[in-house]
Amino acid sequence: MRIESLDAAPYIRSADYAIRPPFLLGERNLLDYIIFYVQEGVFELEVNRCLHVLKEGDLCLLQPGDVHTIKGITNTINPYVHLDFFYHSSRESSFITLPGQVDMTPYSSLMQPRLNACEHFQIPLVLETDHPHQMRDLLFKIIESWQLQSYIGILDAHQYAYQWYTALIKQYMKPQTSPVSSKPFLNWITSYFAFHISEPITVSDMAKRAGLSSSRFTVLFKEHFGITPYQYLLKIRIEHARELLRKGEAIQTVSEYCGFTDVHQFSKTFKAISGLTPGRFKQQGK
Repeated sequence: MRIESLDAAPYIRSADYAIRPPFLLGERNLLDYIIFYVQEGVFELEVNRCLHVLKEGDLCLLQPGDVHTIKGITNTINPYVHLDFFYHSSRESSFITLPGQVDMTPYSSLMQPRLNACEHFQIPLVLETDHPHQMRDLLFKIIESWQLQSYIGILDAHQYAYQWYTALIKQYMKPQTSPVSSKPFLNWITSYFAFHISEPITVSDMAKRAGLSSSRFTVLFKEHFGITPYQYLLKIRIEHARELLRKGEAIQTVSEYCGFTDVHQFSKTFKAISGLTPGRFKQQGK
């Protein structure tokens, strides 16, 4: 599973401060995530048959499919949030599981994707982050906003949850490489086209700006954009021409502004790409 294919859209089910004397929460399985912070006391969490002793200041993330028990050894206070991180069309039908609910096979369609099932992650139960206070404070803001149960409060809570998720991803996502990610032209080429749309633009000029030969520049450009630099520039020019024609600009003016040598060349190119002459397109846009 690739994280890029997941639509991050936090959805909170419960957010509160659990204040309890020593207790035992029996074994259960999770459909969603739990952000679990130890504000006071000592806990024992057995997660997937592995025992963890948690103390004050520990911040944890339990993931979907984690079969676990929670035991409060002392009097405890733990802020927590039950939530989905990823969009699911049936998210309102999902629920917080109860002790004894271990086999969740009948509800497998509601289970959130596990971050640790993604190829770029291996997130521990107890989080170790560069900015632990920031993530703790975001957790407090989620709870505080959620408990208002107003439209703005719920909106803020989900926004803070998204920030918390983003901080988690930045901390634990493994470095990714791409065959074209470091190519110098990718940072400026689209803006360059837009700002110089009415000027003559050649591949050799762009390649020189990128510090590459014309042939190498063309190969890398096509790898990234799927078309040649000339085709891409033409596409941008015609898209901009459509916008100007819809606004009622004269065809001659549009031709010049979009970098065509004359109206005949503009009309021929426009019809080849759009299927209509500029005049016909302008009439239909009225």
